[in-house]
Amino acid sequence: MEDGTFAGEGLTILQTLTYFVIAPTALFIIISFFAYITAKETRKKSKKAPVDLTHIQ
Repeated sequence: MEDGTFAGEGLTILQTLTYFVIAPTALFIIISFFAYITAKETRKKSKKAPVDLTHIQ
């Protein structure tokens, strides 16, 4: 510890859960939702015409 520095108050259990569990989980769900929505539009377009590289005749 450096001279003149003091540790601050610790986090409560509710703050710890909010910062390290709830917030990251919520962000993950929100980002996954938007990624799913954008990929869903792409999947609809790509199913209409098969690509020659992935289709065996």
